[in-house]
Amino acid sequence: MRPRNVVIIFFFFISTGLKAQSVRDTLINIAMFGFHYSFHMPAGDMADRFGNSNTVGGDFVFKSSSGWIAGLDYSFLFGEKIINRDDYFKGIRNKQGFVIDGNGMLAEVFLYERGFNAAVILGKQFNIWNPNPNSGPFIQLHGGFMQHYVRIENPYKTAPQVNGDYAKLYDRMTAGFSLSEFVGYRFMGNNRLWNFYAGFEFIQGFTKGMRTYNADDMTSDESKRHDLLYGIRVGWVIPLYGKTKRDFYYF
Repeated sequence: MRPRNVVIIFFFFISTGLKAQSVRDTLINIAMFGFHYSFHMPAGDMADRFGNSNTVGGDFVFKSSSGWIAGLDYSFLFGEKIINRDDYFKGIRNKQGFVIDGNGMLAEVFLYERGFNAAVILGKQFNIWNPNPNSGPFIQLHGGFMQHYVRIENPYKTAPQVNGDYAKLYDRMTAGFSLSEFVGYRFMGNNRLWNFYAGFEFIQGFTKGMRTYNADDMTSDESKRHDLLYGIRVGWVIPLYGKTKRDFYYF
């Protein structure tokens, strides 16, 4: 074998070894999509209106090799429990507490919690207590926008007094700036499908009513609120780092 070919093979194996460094053995930059689910309990003004709730959503996060985190997050909020249901539709219910539809029948009217929280993410992951350098505990601060309201559903739209724009007189839409803190643990495996995180989050909404008139109380609904949610979040991660190479070539 010629000396020139020996040199080529030597440097090739060095470069191949560097490329073969992976999530398992080297701190690397990782961009990742995540899909998450959260379960929350309400506090503050939120507890006066809703019960326990859930969110599902997604995020896009970049983690640098030094552990700094930046990204975007979106969560869709939903729940089934509405507090003080008797306070709704005060002026349009009969003595038995039912809304009468356009056919003179008792209308089916259902109430649900709906909303969303969209935020920018900043955080830090720590290279401790981990099976590999890219896994470990991390903290994140989210800052963004929260909105929630009472979704009013009337099957077949038979009660016009609670449908369309009239629903806005009763839905108590609320929105404003939000902050949230997340403390969790992320595991990153060499298998792209085996990456996840879990932790605790605390959300604070500095919100106000968005409706100029609430028909139930016959007053403006623009009061300021302090909406709080706390609970757990779990997520599945899809990393976007390049495929590691472990092929060997012979000359």
